[in-house]
Amino acid sequence: MTTGEIVEQSKEYIKKNIERSLTVAEIAGAVGYSEYYFSRLFKNETRTSVMEYVKREKLQRASVEIRSGKKIMDAALKYGWESHNGFTKAFKKEFGYCPALLRAMVISMQRLGGKSMGRTVNGRVDEHATKEQLFEILKKKVIQMYPSVDEKEIQYIYEYACEIYHGMERYSGDEYITHPLHTAILLADMETEYHTICAGLFCDVMQKRLVDRKELKKHLAEEVVELVVGAGKEDLETREERKEQIVLIRLATRLHNMRTIDYMDGQQRKRRAEETCEIFVPLAEKTGNYEIAKELRELSMRV
Repeated sequence: MTTGEIVEQSKEYIKKNIERSLTVAEIAGAVGYSEYYFSRLFKNETRTSVMEYVKREKLQRASVEIRSGKKIMDAALKYGWESHNGFTKAFKKEFGYCPALLRAMVISMQRLGGKSMGRTVNGRVDEHATKEQLFEILKKKVIQMYPSVDEKEIQYIYEYACEIYHGMERYSGDEYITHPLHTAILLADMETEYHTICAGLFCDVMQKRLVDRKELKKHLAEEVVELVVGAGKEDLETREERKEQIVLIRLATRLHNMRTIDYMDGQQRKRRAEETCEIFVPLAEKTGNYEIAKELRELSMRV
């Protein structure tokens, strides 16, 4: 066999066994060569190491499954990562953005009526559910994702948000606090970090000038305050590691507004759809999902 044929045979073996914990020795043995010789041969042919190629294949497969509606942690465990943090770091290094953004793209397309994203990510929450019902849904999701979180802490943050938004109503007539609750639930569905979910409960307090940074710091962790303040700014002049989380908060806020699109006029509706699609078209193209990128553009024109 030629070098190219040997490498292609090894790639086929990797693909067939991608869900397993593979080693160079096993892959080399499958194509009939020693570990040392095969490693050199593979790198000379592909310009990457065997295990680096395996990791990239696992991440690519995981990204496809997340795009199809699989939970991030389920995909991570399936392909060999034992922690959300470890998988997120590897994913971001490979693709340039966190997996929560890919999950957000899935949810966004479903909200906009897209057809390419596979099964439904989560059950649709009743738009007119009470704040008490929404909080129970949120609390359950958070505890399931972060079992070490104190329920009393979640309760305190929720009650503080209720205090800030007290007396306000949505155009639909629902209590305004239901909007931040829906936003936080969407962030939980995107499997974002705990502090990001908490910040979602205060998604627009800065824009509405309901409270200032000093007051927020009396009640919330510094990480949450930074995200709340960042989400309220026009630009994204903040530390690099917080930018994606702020984008996710803004996106979740916008997605819930898209759900209540019937209460917007035609121009608002179109602008919201276009803004949402603008975030995800580059991400879809970066991962080679050109059909999805095309559909996103079509959806923004159709709304």
